Amino acid sequence: MESVSVTVLPLVVQHNALVNARFNMSALEMRFFLALLSRIGRDDDSFAVCEVPVREICSSSASNAIYNEVREMVRSIGTRALFIEALSPDGKRVKDPDVLTLPLMGRAYYRRKTGMVEASFNENIRPYLLELRDNFTKAQLSQLLKLKSPVSHRIYWLLREYAAFGKRVIGLAELRNVLGLTTEYQNRFDHFRDRVLDRAQMELAQTDLPFTYEVIKQGRVITEIRFLFAPAGSVALASAVEPTGWEASVLAAGVGEKSLPAIRLQLEGGMYDEGYINFVLQTVRTKVLQGKVKKEGGAVFKALTEGYLLEEYRKQIAKAQVKKQKSAKKSVDSTSVRLRLEDAEAAYETMRKKGKAPVSFAENLEQTYLSQGFVLVQNESGNWLIKD
Repeated sequence: MESVSVTVLPLVVQHNALVNARFNMSALEMRFFLALLSRIGRDDDSFAVCEVPVREICSSSASNAIYNEVREMVRSIGTRALFIEALSPDGKRVKDPDVLTLPLMGRAYYRRKTGMVEASFNENIRPYLLELRDNFTKAQLSQLLKLKSPVSHRIYWLLREYAAFGKRVIGLAELRNVLGLTTEYQNRFDHFRDRVLDRAQMELAQTDLPFTYEVIKQGRVITEIRFLFAPAGSVALASAVEPTGWEASVLAAGVGEKSLPAIRLQLEGGMYDEGYINFVLQTVRTKVLQGKVKKEGGAVFKALTEGYLLEEYRKQIAKAQVKKQKSAKKSVDSTSVRLRLEDAEAAYETMRKKGKAPVSFAENLEQTYLSQGFVLVQNESGNWLIKD
């Protein structure tokens, strides 16, 4: 078969069944996989044997260690298999599909003298990569190359499939299965969160697909992960507008502009209001001045995406509301005076007996109350003298 070298394309495309297939790779294997994907043309009906320069997949290709890594990568990727759902004859996904085990590579050969890796995909995965007309996901190669972790690559694709919706909910067991992490972090979700979810969140924050996530529980057991991200097109639209208001304040605190969509998503989704953003900025700034926080931008971003200061913020709001209510009650009590008419009359009788009252109660009523702003009001509970 003739060997060809193809110009790298700006877009890479996969069938959605491949996006959700179960497999894992090393970082070097994933870069090589992307290099091969980028060499597929939209009208190709068969896999060409491609030549990928070592310098394209390695940051440095000068040392013997790199050659050994590439040789080991070629050996390992040649053994990779996809656990993938079977498609209908016309290439579409079906309900309750069978699961196939398919080798990923047709061939992989490292030619050290020329610094090239010669390879092609297995012909059996043609329906998942060639002549795709529907049920596919595409991504910019330039965005994928920003990612370092293979798991971050996989999560990027899983979210990209749902780019139009801005949300994807996936079962924790299913996610671990897709990522090929069936034995790792089995009983340690905290490790899975730190080393998989948080790392992917940090890396994707530098791409066109920043996200936040929430854990969903049944009782005390975590069962699903809800990923939240800006729907397709909104990131570009937002970046075209000069930041103002809370956005400008957040940027001034050191948060990167690419992180704004993730914060905006939380704000528009009702997780909190702008008051919380101001609270976070003030709280983090205080901690910076106290020497408790070194990276202000990182602390602000974490508080706004994870919401760990929300409880403290809500307590402050509740306390302020109670104080406001007490103040309002005190204000009403101090400016509104209510006196029963019979009590005023009794006071007049006491004064009259002591010889200190006017001749008549009506004259006393006028001089002591009505002339001072009191109004005589009659209702179901009786007659009242009221002054506001």
